[in-house]
Amino acid sequence: MLERPRWALENDRMTGRANRIPVGASRAADGTLIFGRVLFALLLMFFALLQSTFLPATGLMGVVPDFALVFLLIWSSARGTPEGLIWAFGLGLWLDLLTLDPLGTHAIALLTVAAMGGAVRGRLFRSGAILPILAVIIATLAYGMLLIVVHLLQGVHVDVSGAMRLALLNALLNALLVPLAYGVLLMFERWVPRRVS
Repeated sequence: MLERPRWALENDRMTGRANRIPVGASRAADGTLIFGRVLFALLLMFFALLQSTFLPATGLMGVVPDFALVFLLIWSSARGTPEGLIWAFGLGLWLDLLTLDPLGTHAIALLTVAAMGGAVRGRLFRSGAILPILAVIIATLAYGMLLIVVHLLQGVHVDVSGAMRLALLNALLNALLVPLAYGVLLMFERWVPRRVS
């Protein structure tokens, strides 16, 4: 009787191709796992820096696209809630440092985005274009509302109606980023194999 090889044959959730990662492997022997995650971290840091310093200074648009939020949501939906929460916390602290907000402000709000991404894990891009766009809109609105609540709890005066209008515009702008973000993260799928148990 032939024994089945210890290779994971589960299909990749984003590409549909078969994964060929040994069961129980924590990283690839050639270092692609580390390289891909480092590259993703640099991508998140770059887009967070771009959206919090450069784009608002240009004055071209009153609303700035939130690239990092969209990438985080898609990554969390592909990789699951635990990995998404780790990325959300690190990204939130980085955004807090860039915007000079009290530490934890953005981290708390981004944790909900990662949780929402993990909740639709595996279904986000199998359902066509509508679910990813709706997920980004809902996640952006939830992120905006949580930022408002956190700022109010910190004693900062916030124009709630104005902030919600900006959050809605930001959500619609972020929805336009979904195809671009999906294409970029599809490239990461080739570099960062998933651990399948």
